[in-house]
Amino acid sequence: MPGFNILTVTQITSYLKSYIDENKKLSGIYIKGEISDFKTNFYSGHFYFSLKDSGTEINCVMFRSYAERIRFMPENGMSVIVRCDLSVYQKSCACQLYVYDIQPEGLGAKQLAFEQLKAKLESEGLFDAQNKKAIPQYPEKIGVITSANGAALQDIINVLKRRWPVARIMLTPVSVQGEDSPKQLASAIRKQNEIIKPDVIIIGRGGGSSEDLSAFNDEELARAIFACKIPVISAVGHETDFSICDFVADLRAPTPSAAAELASPDINNLRQVFDDNIDWMRDYISKKRDKYTDILNNFKCVKSGYFTDKFGNKFQEKLDFAKEKLVFEGKRVLSEKSFQYKTEIFRLDSNNPAKILRKNICKIEIGGKTVKSVSDAEINDKIEIYLADGMFKATVDEKIEGGFEI
Repeated sequence: MPGFNILTVTQITSYLKSYIDENKKLSGIYIKGEISDFKTNFYSGHFYFSLKDSGTEINCVMFRSYAERIRFMPENGMSVIVRCDLSVYQKSCACQLYVYDIQPEGLGAKQLAFEQLKAKLESEGLFDAQNKKAIPQYPEKIGVITSANGAALQDIINVLKRRWPVARIMLTPVSVQGEDSPKQLASAIRKQNEIIKPDVIIIGRGGGSSEDLSAFNDEELARAIFACKIPVISAVGHETDFSICDFVADLRAPTPSAAAELASPDINNLRQVFDDNIDWMRDYISKKRDKYTDILNNFKCVKSGYFTDKFGNKFQEKLDFAKEKLVFEGKRVLSEKSFQYKTEIFRLDSNNPAKILRKNICKIEIGGKTVKSVSDAEINDKIEIYLADGMFKATVDEKIEGGFEI
């Protein structure tokens, strides 16, 4: 038609998209609404949904790079506030919101994520009492997963050295807060379970804010604890703090110190029980000896007139033999218990913290930098080992990860 400016469909949709995209008032806006028709693409990881109120609704898309950052899973009917840009989807000339942040209205995102994960794992049976493993009564090796520099580790060591010094403490050091912490914690559980294989594991940290403790609300960590064949005691924060780790562990302790007490018997109580048993055995044998001595003496008094000398002598021989056997057995039991007692005293002495402290301590460097972790060194690296009276130069021939004994 002469005199008219005729546009194509693509031209008009391009114009609308450019007009809206260039309008600064439609970028970085906050919109409140209710989620409906929520879908997530398994392959791309994008979220697709509608945001609606009582009057209308608008399509929304949240690309994977942004979707991975939110801590909860959006659901239909959830009232949220989104931060987004308004634009036009050219193919259908439809306005839609490109969302890069979602916050639940009223309940915080982290708390909502916690409640969602808790409900999910509980429905799968990860918290069921029937799946809890018993804590061993007399552990020989105790695994500890916490920060190597935190107060929690010192609290655990102090309690175990006081209550059960015969146990070996196997530490797998981790970061207990920050982005990498959940993966480190889950990996440490697997290393303790598959490589170190202690009798019981203590995992936790000292108190802190909910943000500081959030690493223990991780799904991968929860599933690693549930799959662990070794009993796990969770000790995260203070008595009023609760985490997903607490719910899935075999036993929850209010503090790291309390976890150490739950993982160990009191050796002083065992010593008292042992001493009481020895006293009882001595008293029992003494009474038996006196009883049979009285029987023998009575027999000597009445044997004439009732038994022939031959039968009486034979019966007396049996009594003498029984007496000798009882005395021999009593001495054997006392000797055996005495040996066990001396063995236990030797074990206690060999694990005395004062002796452990007399072990040499060294410092290792590579190129002037201190080696703090196995991951800091590679095979064939040249290392310098400094002791109190000199130093060695050596080469790394082999690396073995998984923790070490304190």
